[in-house]
Amino acid sequence: MLHVTQRSVRRYLAELDRVTQLESVPTQPGGAHLWRIKPSERGRALLLRRTQAYGLLSTRRIFDMMRGSAFYDELQLVTRQLLLLAQRPVARAGVRGEIPSDQRLEDRLFYLPPPAHNYAQRGEELDGLFQAVADLRATTFRYRSTKDAPAERVTLHPFALVLHRGAIHSIGRTPAGEVAVFVFDRMQDLTILDQHFALPENFNVEDFLEGEFGIAAATRKTRVLIEFDAKVADEIRARKVHPSQRVATAPDGRIRLSMNVGKIDEVRRWILGFGSSARVLEPAELIEDIRASLRAALDRY
Repeated sequence: MLHVTQRSVRRYLAELDRVTQLESVPTQPGGAHLWRIKPSERGRALLLRRTQAYGLLSTRRIFDMMRGSAFYDELQLVTRQLLLLAQRPVARAGVRGEIPSDQRLEDRLFYLPPPAHNYAQRGEELDGLFQAVADLRATTFRYRSTKDAPAERVTLHPFALVLHRGAIHSIGRTPAGEVAVFVFDRMQDLTILDQHFALPENFNVEDFLEGEFGIAAATRKTRVLIEFDAKVADEIRARKVHPSQRVATAPDGRIRLSMNVGKIDEVRRWILGFGSSARVLEPAELIEDIRASLRAALDRY
């Protein structure tokens, strides 16, 4: 019926078998077989409505930091397929020539992430780190804990990747048993080892996420209490900057925000951004740190 030889059909089946699972079903005892994709494999096809495609397309800039990697190229393939779905003409009832209400909505519903770090020249290392996380394989690299510190060789069991403020972070365990966070920017000469490891059953990436303040592996949390003036109260109430935050409002409109954090440095920078509208009440070391930062800033003027 299709004017295709059996030899070609067998070749097509072999190609299909590389990307999915096939099975043959006899049509009758001793007769021809019917070849088909296994029913369990068909569930991998994902059906999306246009509205769902718009929602996914609005976040397509999130992975710009992965540009240059094969992982990013794979995501671009998906993005192009979503664009085809979103831009597909739809027959509508009504006046002839009526403009669809969702015209170019894929370009009008948009999430703007923080500016991404440029890793375009490190695509292979990015793919390697992603593969190490996916396959639970150890990695080794040279790492600078700070900008001015000497690079040290680190062996890591990478548990997870976290994208935060345009940068890539890896959470993992070192041979000493310490769970720590490593910034991809400071990794050099990254190599994937043949050694596999087991992901701890109690590992939960949510335990390391500090909201506005990034990623922290600190086991000790510090309680921070900040008082904000009434003029910024609405801004503070409207945002959840940390999973543990609690907000209390005074009769005069001032509010107090408390939270238990593992990264004091990030909190300090955030508080300084409010200028005179914020005052730290505790801990004492953060109060002194803020005071010193404000004095140093004043000295510049």
